[in-house]
Amino acid sequence: MNRGIRALFSGICLAACVMNSVHAEQTVRVLNWGDYIDPEVITEFETENNVTVDYVTYDNVDEFSTKLFNPQNHYDVIFPASRVIQRLSEAKLIRALDVNKLPDYKGLRDDVMAMYLDQDSEDGLHGIPYMWGTTGLGINRAALRKAGIPEDKLGSWGMMFDPELRKKTASCGIALLNERDELFAGALFYLGYSINTTDQAQIDQAGELLKETLADVKYLHTTQYRPDLHDHKVCLVVGYSGDILAETDGDDDLDYIIPDEGASLWVDVMSVPTNSENPDLAYAFIRFMMKSQIAARNSNYLAYPTAMETALPFVDQEVLDRPVVYPTVDVLNKLEAMKPLDKKINKRMHRLWVKAMCTGRSWCSVPMTSFF
Repeated sequence: MNRGIRALFSGICLAACVMNSVHAEQTVRVLNWGDYIDPEVITEFETENNVTVDYVTYDNVDEFSTKLFNPQNHYDVIFPASRVIQRLSEAKLIRALDVNKLPDYKGLRDDVMAMYLDQDSEDGLHGIPYMWGTTGLGINRAALRKAGIPEDKLGSWGMMFDPELRKKTASCGIALLNERDELFAGALFYLGYSINTTDQAQIDQAGELLKETLADVKYLHTTQYRPDLHDHKVCLVVGYSGDILAETDGDDDLDYIIPDEGASLWVDVMSVPTNSENPDLAYAFIRFMMKSQIAARNSNYLAYPTAMETALPFVDQEVLDRPVVYPTVDVLNKLEAMKPLDKKINKRMHRLWVKAMCTGRSWCSVPMTSFF
């Protein structure tokens, strides 16, 4: 091989090696709730696409806001709650999605899509439903009975909102999810109001009820309630359906219930931020999550219902048969989907939340304002 050909060949090899190296080093950055995808699914996506997934987690909406709005962060796929999509799209923080790049789009559940589209903005589709579920009560029936809670109240929000019942429940421990909107929803259900009310008097009443209630709880934390319920350190928690169900399996004393008065229904979606540095990889990741068998594996792992209708034949029967995971019509009738908040209502609700969280405490770490 003469020197010229050898040099040309070496140049071609070097270019190919550089291209392969760049491709191998591609990273898709994902911002999602903690432990919200089967880890093996992420590994499989990395292997199939020769990429690395930088999986960043958040525990609550305030932490989501902090990480998303940090100008140093550039995420490619985010998993927000559907009720904040409208604010994100209005602020031009997420992209309108091209459904032509999502071949499984028509495989989404019609009812879940209808709930979601009622919350998206009018200038395009900004999210793809991932999982949906409820926020209800995790209970230790034996401990609550021992504390003096009547049998007919074991399915009621009254265990934490009725003053007399709450004192009994507090004797064996109340732990709450650290999410403003979810707890307001519980208070509004107990009071007999819509969780999407815009009536200021009703919201004020719910805020006062929360202030009284928080004085008797052990703590508010987005993850700690899970092991504490499992270990019988608390007897009543407010949390997400799949999170609580994961801690109750195999323990006859523990249960997840949708309260008699009703529970909030939520949808989490996959979106692409405007400042994504790898939008093509973002679409690839979303397409992968929408595959029937992948969506089913995530549903089985999480004990949350997938938004993909085409995945249902691959979901474990024991998961499908649980009405608190895949609600029956009777259960659905007790649920109300959370919708985007009016800006004025959001400001009023947050002021009441800060008051509820900080009253009687020498210090308080709750943010004084909330974008959502």
